[in-house]
Amino acid sequence: MADAWTIIAAASGVLGNITAIAVSMASIRRADAALVQARELAAQHLAAEGDYTGAATNIMWREQLIALHDRGLSPEQIRRIMHLEAGGETWEDSVGRIDDILRDIPRYPPA
Repeated sequence: MADAWTIIAAASGVLGNITAIAVSMASIRRADAALVQARELAAQHLAAEGDYTGAATNIMWREQLIALHDRGLSPEQIRRIMHLEAGGETWEDSVGRIDDILRDIPRYPPA
């Protein structure tokens, strides 16, 4: 009879180990899914931060254009000034054409 109990104990131990392995595998899958979700959220956060920075850059570009426009400079004169900035010659392509931005904006000389 001792042999039967030894077999039952061994089988119970093996089943316990199999259960532990199955639980571990499920936990690893959940952890992997959580890691993927965390990476996606981080990417979305970085994209949103880039959008905010890009919007702030666009606003600053347009404020400079309007300030120079208010001083009486023509769009061509403003373009020459803005292209002196680092990378300025490419800004107009991505932020907006100076002529289009200033087309309907009246001049208000500084006080």
